[in-house]
Amino acid sequence: MGSKFLYLAAVALVVGGLFGGVDVRVNQDNLHILQNEPSITINPGVQNNIVVAYNEAPGCGYGLGISFSNDGGVTWGDNQIGPIWGIEGDPSADADLSGNVFVGFMSYKPNFFTDTNGIYVAVSPDGGITWPTITAVDLHRNSPQNPGPFTDKPYLCVDNYPSSPFKNYVYIAWQRDNPNGVNADVYFAASYDAGTTFTTPQKISDLPSNVGQCVGQVPKAAPNGDVFVTWADYGLQGHCRAYLYIDKSSDSGATWGPDILIDSFIAVPRYPNFPNTSFYVRSYPTIGVSPMNSNDVYVAIAADPDGVNGPDDGDIYLWASHDGGQTWNGPVRVNDDNTYNDQFQPWLDVKPNGIIDIVWIDRRNDPNDWNFEVYFAYSTDGGASFSANVPISDMPYAPPPSPNSWLGEYIGIDVDNTYAYIVWTDTRLQERDIYFDTMENPPTGTQEGTLNGELEIGFNGRCLYVLSNADMTRSALVRIFDVSGRAVFSRMIDVAPGERVSLDLTYQLHTGVYFAELKWGGRREHLKFMFLR
Repeated sequence: MGSKFLYLAAVALVVGGLFGGVDVRVNQDNLHILQNEPSITINPGVQNNIVVAYNEAPGCGYGLGISFSNDGGVTWGDNQIGPIWGIEGDPSADADLSGNVFVGFMSYKPNFFTDTNGIYVAVSPDGGITWPTITAVDLHRNSPQNPGPFTDKPYLCVDNYPSSPFKNYVYIAWQRDNPNGVNADVYFAASYDAGTTFTTPQKISDLPSNVGQCVGQVPKAAPNGDVFVTWADYGLQGHCRAYLYIDKSSDSGATWGPDILIDSFIAVPRYPNFPNTSFYVRSYPTIGVSPMNSNDVYVAIAADPDGVNGPDDGDIYLWASHDGGQTWNGPVRVNDDNTYNDQFQPWLDVKPNGIIDIVWIDRRNDPNDWNFEVYFAYSTDGGASFSANVPISDMPYAPPPSPNSWLGEYIGIDVDNTYAYIVWTDTRLQERDIYFDTMENPPTGTQEGTLNGELEIGFNGRCLYVLSNADMTRSALVRIFDVSGRAVFSRMIDVAPGERVSLDLTYQLHTGVYFAELKWGGRREHLKFMFLR
């Protein structure tokens, strides 16, 4: 076939290296508003609906940010939940089979143990657009005369397995910090009516309240109806001997078994001791359960691999159980670098086919152990080993631009049959924004530019081109994004067998780094390039 030329670009340099999709900025504000600690859910009840919840602090006060997409993450809209008591934070998002989206969060007044604070769950029936139902789960009206506990670090999940006897039940776990400022317990509650009401909070950690130092509790449901909660136990400053626990309920959270010690480890150091870091870094666990087998449970955490006097302050480790959490194998090191640079803030999920997907923040490529990237790996053998690590973020980004800046304590991932959907806090625009990307897993190609050899995307020094090796005409979408995640070019094309379609970008782009995405037939490929005018 001949060549078709679409005159729409001057000199570009193709930048090699395997990476995920195209980074897209989720929050749509153009102001210097702080966003961090994102949590993402792929709505199983509404096709192509994705909701991301995150901390948001505009200049007029605090709030809880919400972004929603109804086209699989191509475009996003924004709104906000709250404020209730003045400061909202620590959001987590999940959705049920009916399409309801749930966000758990904390809300409090500034004086912690001597002021009002509580755990809340908001419900959206329309994919994140509106939030008409907000329910208090655990509320404490403290005062200077009557100090009480401070509710902290809630995380929520939904039993969204169609075969589960408890499908659509909502579970939330959090910690009650003791007014002594040292100890904390894990609490749990459940909703059996789509978030309208919750059960009375119950303490599920077994250590006495004047002994436990519980942090980072996360619940996760299993296909058979079990629900697990994992957490760590160690002192506030970290960089000490820590303990990783899990507990299980088989009756939708009504009763719980004894705490099971998964393992001990050395917690990463908390700010300000973590090198080159101006924000909290703590060893918070993340948990996944295989949709194929309720007995396959996985827990990961960031830990110090060589002790408090060693040069490496953080690696990512995973433990696996294949008997419903009773016994554990591991840990297995997930990051595959040969440096002393730091890795932290892991988050994981398990695909319907049992593949474990995990992401984390990584500093391996900076000799000064300063700049961040988001990395990805997967396991196809139940956590016994992990794939070669792949960068997800399209470019490195620096720690927050001012001292003591808050970057947040976790990032997020959700998965479907084909893709991992990933969100994180990014500073590439000299502010803290939420970015989104996807990673096909397992990848159908090993390099940028080809996918099963059917369509190829490339750059020839002047034009972006798409070459077809298919045996039939393919319709494809070509989009180009700048480094901020903003789409700057979009074009549908038809490519016949053997045809090469060229897109001249001379008058479309300014000098800079760009990311091209080619999508067709449920497939996608990406190309990173530098454009020079």
